[in-house]
Amino acid sequence: MNIRLHEKIALVTASSKGIGLGVAKALHRAGAKVALCSRDRQHLAAAVKEMGENGSERVFAKDGDVSDPTFLTGLVDDTERAFSGSIDILVNNSGGPPAGDTLGFSDDQWKEALSSNLLSVVRLSRLVVPGMKAKNWGRIVNLTSMTAREPDPGLVLSNVTRAGVSAFAKTLAHEVGPFGITVNTILTGGVLTDRLRSLVQQSIAGTDKTLESAIAEIAQGIPVRRIASPDEFARLILFVVSDEAGYLNGVAIPLDGGASRSI
Repeated sequence: MNIRLHEKIALVTASSKGIGLGVAKALHRAGAKVALCSRDRQHLAAAVKEMGENGSERVFAKDGDVSDPTFLTGLVDDTERAFSGSIDILVNNSGGPPAGDTLGFSDDQWKEALSSNLLSVVRLSRLVVPGMKAKNWGRIVNLTSMTAREPDPGLVLSNVTRAGVSAFAKTLAHEVGPFGITVNTILTGGVLTDRLRSLVQQSIAGTDKTLESAIAEIAQGIPVRRIASPDEFARLILFVVSDEAGYLNGVAIPLDGGASRSI
């Protein structure tokens, strides 16, 4: 399927590397004007340089923290100013909160996780939906985790906030569907990112396992016997934001190679 997104304006958060960058690159290759954001200026600059080789006039970047509502307002305003139009496609992505004992997190850590992983989605949706309604077209895609459906031990902050995003997306999908806007959630399984490597490294600390052997062992537990790359993952997102997926709305799609146990 040859998906073209010419004249579409897309915003992808946490997009300087990993899944976010893979999605941003796929949207850019399809012709969209793409805004990136990240807290890491160095990684963001590298991402812009990489994407700019295929049309620098269609790339905008702003560094900042998605847990800060003031930054989000500025991000949307600056993106729409840079591209002379309102945002058509919003891909909500964020780094995962830390692992730890379920009752061991402080109120401040809970607030940070909620603000970064859940409230950022609410706030950005609030900012972009009016422009989508005016065009009678829009796509909101939330990249979360299979932990939203099947909670993982030690990842309570992620489990709770990701589940909240799924519930918010389902609710919003019912309200904005009549305006040509779809809202969907991707429940990610294993994707070969720095986040996955970090979690695996943490899990094997104190053992004689190497990172490579631990990742290979994880792959053997996935029915397709491998872990997706960010670029492979991004191809599904490209379909979800296309005109061809206009009837796909309010769903949470597991993208995990069949690893999940739930129906």
